[in-house]
This record gives sequence, C-alpha cells and structure tokens, in this order.
Amino acid sequence: MLDGSCLELYRYAVGHPGWTKEQASEALGLTLREIDNAMTELQARRLLGPQAAGIAGFVAVSPDVALADLVDADERSLQELKMRISSRRRELSSLVPIFLEARKQSVSSTSVETLEDPHLIHRVLIDYGRDVSEKVLIAQPGQGSTADVHEESIRKDLDLLNRGVRRRTLYDVSTRDHVPTRKAVTAIQAGGGEFGALPFVPLRMMIFDQKLALVARQLDAGDKAALVIRDPSLIHIFTLLFDVAWELSEPFLAPGPTQTPLNSMQHAILQGLAAGLSDESIARRLDINVRTCRRHIAWMLETLRADSRFQAGVKARDAGWI
Repeated sequence: MLDGSCLELYRYAVGHPGWTKEQASEALGLTLREIDNAMTELQARRLLGPQAAGIAGFVAVSPDVALADLVDADERSLQELKMRISSRRRELSSLVPIFLEARKQSVSSTSVETLEDPHLIHRVLIDYGRDVSEKVLIAQPGQGSTADVHEESIRKDLDLLNRGVRRRTLYDVSTRDHVPTRKAVTAIQAGGGEFGALPFVPLRMMIFDQKLALVARQLDAGDKAALVIRDPSLIHIFTLLFDVAWELSEPFLAPGPTQTPLNSMQHAILQGLAAGLSDESIARRLDINVRTCRRHIAWMLETLRADSRFQAGVKARDAGWI
C-alpha cells in the first residue's frame, strides 16, 4: 500500500500538472529525498510520468490507465497460457478412446502382469478403485499404516461405501493395538465397512469386483512388486481363499479376553511359539524386527515363569492366554 507521503504527492500531482520536485517539496513540506522516494513508488505503479518530451515536470496518471498499463502484459500472458492449456486438453482428450481400446485388448490378452514400479502399482489402485461398483476385498498382513495414509484411506473408503460398494478387510490381530489403524477401522466401520482379524494374514492382496486382483509378489522382505491378475478364474480362486479366511476371522474391534495381560502383538507372538515357529518366522509374519520379537518372548517367559519356549506355550494354554 502507498504510504502518506506517496498519497500526498499523488494528490498534489493531480492538481498541479507539470510540477517539479522543488515545487512539490515547498508545497508539501517534504524533503527532496522524501519526494524522490514517493516518486519511485508512484512510478512503479505507473501513476506518475514525465510531461511531454522537451518539457520539464511531471504529470499524474489516472489509476484506470495505470492499471491497464500494469496488467496488460500479464493479461496477454494469461490468455496465451489458457490457449495452450485448451490446446493440450484437446490434444490429449483425443487419445482417450485409443487408450481405452488398447487397455481392453491388454486385459483380454494378459491374464497376469508383474509390476515392479510402486508408482505404477499405485496408479492401478487408483484406476480400479475409482471404477469399482460392487465390492472390494482387502487382506493386509503386518503392521498398520501411518495416520496420514489412513486419513486418505478413510475419505476414499467412505466415498465407496456411500456409492453402495461393499468393503471387507482382513488385518493381523497385532494391529488391534496400532492406534492409527484402530481409529481408521472405527471410522470406516461406522460407514458400513467390515473388518476381520486373524492371527496370521499370509497374503497382501486387493480384489476389485471380479475384474482385477492385485497380489503382492513377496519373494523376500524387500520385494515391492505386485501381480496384476485379470483372469476371471484366478480372481475367483483368490476370492474363495479370502472368503475362507474371512469365515475364520473374528471382528477386528471385538474386545480381547480379559484374563490375559498380553496385548494383541504379544498374543500373536505367543500363538507362533505354540505352533513351533522360529523367532525369524514370527517376526516376518508380524512385520517386526527379530530383536523386538525376542524382547516380547523374553518378557512372556519371565511372566509365565517358563524355562523354555515349549513350556511357555503349555503354560499359556493352561492360563487361558491362547
């Protein structure tokens, strides 16, 4: 905004065409430095200009004229930008039918595709998540995601549920103590989502209607690739596997047994011990590091006063912990 000196000088300039710095300084009681500073501000806004060529002095410029002078170049640039955007939109929109036809041919000719790039996997999830119309089935092993990931998921899942899409998710029981996951489950379940819990979820997968299944390859702990399955028979098999696991699951938000001091993760570790699994196998199932797993095991051995893993499993069963 213009300060007081600028406004005084502009008002003076409007009423005294052809004025000079000395005249303005004497009339307004401002120093020549203040006059120079005010003139710089006014000229930057095109509100002040020199008088006709060869004639000393300055004149004020109408704010409307100054505005037109200031924004003319920007308006031309904006108009050119809009034209370029419209041109690109028309150009790329013309490719949509080609893309859709090519994708149909790809779907019909490719039953299983391997995607190594996590960005491409994310794009597939967005595309099919937008088009799903009946149901989404999700199996999610390991620990829960961050609160930021869940925040985005809640919004999308509630939109699906509002469209009448059925949503079922299987989580590992250890995630019951993961606060962001529990909050997300509570919010989505209130909108109609269904959640089950299992001691062990072996596959990470998502099934969209009967059109596509996305299954994690899981060659090793660091493998981020996914198998994109479009073959109806294979999708049917994975759906049957999910349905069996769902029947064996228990409600995610069901209260745990009151007689055990274990949290959900410790309960899952103890079940692994009772099944004779190694520390590495249990940690891999629960997506935790081996050191954390062994720390929980040591605590349970001490609490149960057991001398061995096998004895811990027996005492846990006797105590009703598992």
